Amino acid sequence: MMAIRSSKNEYLGVNAHLHSYFQSKGGWSSFHTKYISDLAEAINAKLPPGYLVDLVQSLQIREFHTESGERLRKPMLDITIYDTQPTTQRPVSLPSGTAATLVQPVINTIELDDQAYYTAVLIYVVEDDENLGRPVTRIELLSPTNKSGEGYLQYREKRSTALRIGVGLIEVDYLHETDSPIKGVPSYSRHQPGSYAYTITVNDPKPSLEKGLSKTFGFNVDDPIPTIDIPLAGEETLSLDFGTVYNQTFVSLGAYSHRVDYEQLPENFQTYSEADQERIREVMRRVVEGQR
Repeated sequence: MMAIRSSKNEYLGVNAHLHSYFQSKGGWSSFHTKYISDLAEAINAKLPPGYLVDLVQSLQIREFHTESGERLRKPMLDITIYDTQPTTQRPVSLPSGTAATLVQPVINTIELDDQAYYTAVLIYVVEDDENLGRPVTRIELLSPTNKSGEGYLQYREKRSTALRIGVGLIEVDYLHETDSPIKGVPSYSRHQPGSYAYTITVNDPKPSLEKGLSKTFGFNVDDPIPTIDIPLAGEETLSLDFGTVYNQTFVSLGAYSHRVDYEQLPENFQTYSEADQERIREVMRRVVEGQR
């Protein structure tokens, strides 16, 4: 039986075949790097005056031991948007119209661990980059290591720190087999009500953790990836079509489409809900009929 491949993404959104392959056989780091780079370029092209976007060493979070003063480590972020004119009054942006599937206070998304956050042996010192300005928003494409084991604990610490100092956080989750690290987001793998295979969560801790909102945009297999309003300084936002960038990444390297055989069910097909399984079969039928 010959493989059926296509150079373009045959799903309306996240390619279930490709992301099942990533979760089963590996290769995620390549896609992560390319998609993040493409997102940064798309954001850079749309940023209003007074903002900059960067990929590496964006938010300088330095950790020091309370007694020795030793610098322990400096986490790296995926994308950070800087406000180069923090004293400028920003205009109010109109929302894009995409409706969130879950809205909750930002503070509800944080694991409140007294030992970790109130009596811990670490002090967090946040330093703005003098050349770039004040960090206002961070975008994280979640990886398997963010969602389980020691990597999850480190990621939970990193996201809590960013939110507590007032940095907006966008968390993009295209990995359906593992639970979201965001407290309150229903588990797709455990078939909880209100869960979705894929989510993009916008955490805006302004004006405070208690009053800021976390908005999760959930979508099914073969649903278009939504256009999301990214919070900037004040009430200003930037509308970004994550789906268009995703398709740009998909076609950029032949290695991605080569991993997708529409003649075969995705790896670990049983991990999808029954409704999403039927959507996958419909995509496969659509591709096969289109190539006859």
